[in-house]
Amino acid sequence: MAGMAVIVIVPLIYFIIAMNTGDLLWVSPVFNAQPQTITIHCFGEDIYLEHNSSEFEAMVDLVNNSLTGRKRWDSLSLSNVTYQDYQSHPQMMVVEFTYPEPVRVHSRYKFFSNVDRLIIPLVGRHSQTNAIFGRRAQYPAAGSFHVNDLSAVKDYLEKQELCAES
Repeated sequence: MAGMAVIVIVPLIYFIIAMNTGDLLWVSPVFNAQPQTITIHCFGEDIYLEHNSSEFEAMVDLVNNSLTGRKRWDSLSLSNVTYQDYQSHPQMMVVEFTYPEPVRVHSRYKFFSNVDRLIIPLVGRHSQTNAIFGRRAQYPAAGSFHVNDLSAVKDYLEKQELCAES
C-alpha cells in the first residue's frame, strides 16, 4: 500500500508544480543559455565583449555555472531607477547578458520564465547578496535569484583587466 501511494503521490506532486511553474524541467538545475551580447557596465563606462572572443566564452561559462545548481528566489526586484544606475554609475560594476530569445532559469518558481536579459551586480547596490535580476524587454522580472557565489565572475574581470576597482 505504501509503495502504491508513492507511485501515485510523487508524480502527482511533480505535475502540480510543473503546471504551476509552466516548466516541465523545473527540477533541472542546469542553465546553459547562450547570450547574444555581454555588456560590462564598469564604473560608468561600458565594455562590450566580442561574441567569439575567449573572454565572451569564459564569461558565459562562469555565469552559466553560477546559475546551475542551487539558487533561491527572493522578492527583491530590480527597479528602473536601479537599472539606470547600473548602466552609468561611477561606483558600480554590473554585467548584463542579452539573449536573442527569452530564456528560463529552471526552478520551482514561475519567475524568470521568459527573460531576455540577466543583470548581475558585482560591485555596488545588491552585489553583496549575489543577486541575479531578469528583464523582459523594458520590464523587470519579479524578484531575483540568489546564487552561492559570484566572486569568480568579478575575479575573472579583474584578472583579465576588463574591469577593476580603482
